[in-house]
Amino acid sequence: MSSAALRVMLLASTLTACGQSGADATMAKGSPAAAAGDFAGDLNALGTEPFWAIKIRADGLTFSRPGAKDVKSANPGPVIENDRATWTIAGGPIPFKLTLTNGGCSDGMSDRHYTMNAVLAFEDKTMYGCAATPAAIAAQPAP
Repeated sequence: MSSAALRVMLLASTLTACGQSGADATMAKGSPAAAAGDFAGDLNALGTEPFWAIKIRADGLTFSRPGAKDVKSANPGPVIENDRATWTIAGGPIPFKLTLTNGGCSDGMSDRHYTMNAVLAFEDKTMYGCAATPAAIAAQPAP
């Protein structure tokens, strides 16, 4: 076996032990696959039954629900622990807590696939959904 092949196998086995494939390790920082675990930048979270959406932007979070006026709050930034990020909006007209966790997700109503799971704690409810970058969502088939 050549030394180059041996190095590739060693790299692959090391990355696999760390929970990352060789293909993942070679992705550029700006690529969709690299961005999947990155909680920085624009993100959209959404859920069904009941329908809800939260747009996360540098300047704020916008919480939308059918039949209700959109509510925009300042973005306090997430608290990141391992593979999860939590935004807590404690004040304002609609306090809520949104937690995103890395991992594949399906909204259950379309053929779209998302890179993160979402949990929204709002009023006395816990609602579940999915999240991804706006670009990753737009690149998929319409629901």
